[in-house]
Amino acid sequence: MHLIFLHGAPGVGKRTVALELSKELSFPFLNFQLLNSLLGPVFGSSEDFFELRNDIYKTIVERALAGYEDGLIATFTYEPSIPMGLFASFIRAAEESAGIGLFIGLTCASEDLRTRIESPERVDLDKVANFQAVEESLARGDYELPSLPGPSMTIDTSGETPGETVQNILAVLPDDMKLNMVF
Repeated sequence: MHLIFLHGAPGVGKRTVALELSKELSFPFLNFQLLNSLLGPVFGSSEDFFELRNDIYKTIVERALAGYEDGLIATFTYEPSIPMGLFASFIRAAEESAGIGLFIGLTCASEDLRTRIESPERVDLDKVANFQAVEESLARGDYELPSLPGPSMTIDTSGETPGETVQNILAVLPDDMKLNMVF
């Protein structure tokens, strides 16, 4: 089974691109943000929250690898409580199931990021909607990943529609990841 991880700061288009890419490749989309929204009100930012969240991430991906034949798309915004070893285990598991694990970093220009983050739809989706907070986090390097444990690429989503970004991703994916594409 193949794994595609879309990652980046809030507002770069991870969820929107993942949903469209999921349709194109016929891979299910695993929205890790929903898990954070589920656990956060109960556990806050406690050690229990991070431990439980990471254990659930691991269980979901391992079971998906065992049960889905083709692939899985997931998104995340990096923060230090997510151990890179967890992602390394996902990549190994994909490779052991004759698949590929790939990280795709999404970025965008500051002006596009501001427009996206300040969009009223983000509040309805329980997403970060404070551009200043994101800008400060970016300046501190909060979303910068350490060395990734697998193949990776970066795509700038500035000025692109989600569909255009998906086409750019599809253009660089290995052919065996695109076997079930919907035309």
